[in-house]
Amino acid sequence: MISSLKPFGAVAVVTVLAAFGACSSNNIVRITGSGHDDGGVGDDGGLTDGAAGDGGSGKDGAILGPIPLTANVKIIAEPNGNDASELVAAINAATKSVHVIMYLFTSTAVETALVAKKNAGLDVKVMLNKTFPAGGSNAGMYSSLQSSGVSVQYAPVNLTHEKCVIIDGAVAWIMTMNTTQTAPTSNREYLAIDKDTDDVAEAEAIFEADWANAPPTAVTGKLLVAPINARERLLGLVNSATTSIDIEGEEFSDTQITLAIAAKADTGVKVRLVVSSATPTASQSGAINVLKMHGGAKVVSTANPTIHAKAIVVDGKAVYVGSANFTTGSLNYNRELGIITGTASEVSVVANAIQTDFAAGTPL
Repeated sequence: MISSLKPFGAVAVVTVLAAFGACSSNNIVRITGSGHDDGGVGDDGGLTDGAAGDGGSGKDGAILGPIPLTANVKIIAEPNGNDASELVAAINAATKSVHVIMYLFTSTAVETALVAKKNAGLDVKVMLNKTFPAGGSNAGMYSSLQSSGVSVQYAPVNLTHEKCVIIDGAVAWIMTMNTTQTAPTSNREYLAIDKDTDDVAEAEAIFEADWANAPPTAVTGKLLVAPINARERLLGLVNSATTSIDIEGEEFSDTQITLAIAAKADTGVKVRLVVSSATPTASQSGAINVLKMHGGAKVVSTANPTIHAKAIVVDGKAVYVGSANFTTGSLNYNRELGIITGTASEVSVVANAIQTDFAAGTPL
């Protein structure tokens, strides 16, 4: 609620409401509308546009306030010239199982690797998003995998925007990247290779629940899961900032996240936002205007690479990467998955990429 964000002050709140363009009767600003998530280039297409959850705690990893951090993780920034060959190699090295949940899937290299593992007798399951309100389809890949004997089905959650590959029940690739032909070559993407035992077990449990069209029995670990706990943990990450917040997102329009970042900017926290150069929704334009009115927040857009990432770096010490866009729909309605880590080497991977993209961007 706006009344809880004291740094805005009464006059500033009126300005914020004007920038967003609407206010509900219970004094909560609502930004709605849809974007073209996973758009950008090539064969990506779709929609995302989140609010409930608990902070939770994990058994392992450091704690940032109420937020448990994943430590045993490595992050790859795309494009890196390898065309996601690291993911294909990991699938080829599987010895027991490969479970995939994917928003959009067109990669022939990943498909070939999965079929080879199925033919080798491994447990291979693929769960695909079915509904694409803004265009796109997995029908061709569904038919191709099915004809090759791979167990494939459409996910029950609408929309299923998660991008995860779980290998041998031992490692979860939690990504901003779809397994498409163009994503690793043209888009800014982050691939978190998570080997934390509890994280992988939680990701697998969510996969199996969705596969069975049942709600996850428990989401109590370190992962950010929408629409269950992702919003609260993202807000916790933002609210922990003392010096800087760097955000990179294909879409940025969620009211609560926007106001929390703006409040931090008013306290002197340096805020930078990198967004896609694609035509923004009215909601995103309103959110950007709010940020620019507070604390000297700086916003740029860039087209090279296409911004499909979803990342937040706080104080150069902790980073979120995952499938959820910073939009109401992503966090309230979609199946999304992400992590927060404080591992310095991996925070630097994302921070350095955002710095590069920000420097190359066009100020908005």
